[in-house]
This record gives sequence, C-alpha cells and structure tokens, in this order.
Amino acid sequence: MGLVSTSPDVNGIRVSVAPLEKGVAGAAVFIGHLKSMDSLIDKSRDVTKYDPLNDRDYDPIVATGRLTQNAISFEVLYDPEAKEGINTMEKAIDDDTDIQITMELKNAKEKSKKGTIVSRNCKISSFKVTGEDNGKYVASVSIETLGKPIITKAEA
Repeated sequence: MGLVSTSPDVNGIRVSVAPLEKGVAGAAVFIGHLKSMDSLIDKSRDVTKYDPLNDRDYDPIVATGRLTQNAISFEVLYDPEAKEGINTMEKAIDDDTDIQITMELKNAKEKSKKGTIVSRNCKISSFKVTGEDNGKYVASVSIETLGKPIITKAEA
C-alpha cells in the first residue's frame, strides 16, 4: 500500500488513495493527515407515499426510487510539494481521472491484523485549499462515488 504517512492515524481509520485506470487501481499512498471526513458509506432512496382516498383501505403504499450513492468529503492537511494521497487527489481533478479511495477500519483489540476495508471508486468533484491551521494549509475535497462500495471483511 505505499508509504505510511508520518501523521498519526485518526479515529482508527486509515485512508489511502490510488489512481484508477480502466477499473484497476494503481499504487496506493496514504492520504496524509486527515482532519475530518464524512460518512464512509452514504446511501439513500427517494420515497413516495400514496395514501388511499377511500374508506376501505388504510395502509399507504410506499414506493421507493433508485439508489443514490452520496458524495464523501475530506479535510486533509496539505503540502503542495508532498507525495501523499491528497496530492494524488489534486492531480486527479486536474487531469479529470478516476481514483480509488480505500478506508481500513482498524480493530483496536488486534492491531496486527487487517481491519474491514471499504473501497470506493470515485471522481473528484471539488478541491479547495484554505488558509493555514497552525502553519499548515488545509485541503477540502469532495468526491462523487462511482458504483457500490467494495467491502472486504476483517481478518478473523
């Protein structure tokens, strides 16, 4: 999975980024110092309820629409000269290429084993660099997910 960032893991989640070519992920690198992130998986469906107009039927009919995979956002400390995953994400928006985000959820009890891994094929939709945070720049990134998450269960 590439070089480990010198920053500590945050909330037991390790996030790496890899370029994606023809559906195949390249060499992954850790995203860098992750300040915050949205949901790992965020799915929703539109729902329409139809209430009966007569006095015989009491139960409404519930119709659901298509499944939507919502965007994910990250805030990461940013160094434009670094070679971390955040820099891979910046290159992806500049070049209009796809990436794969991989999030490993560590099991605190068994640090030596791999945790559950959630991988998402994505397209960068927004990349912003804001002012400093204790001498560091902060990049805010939004990604649109492509397809369903790939979930690999933790090692037993």
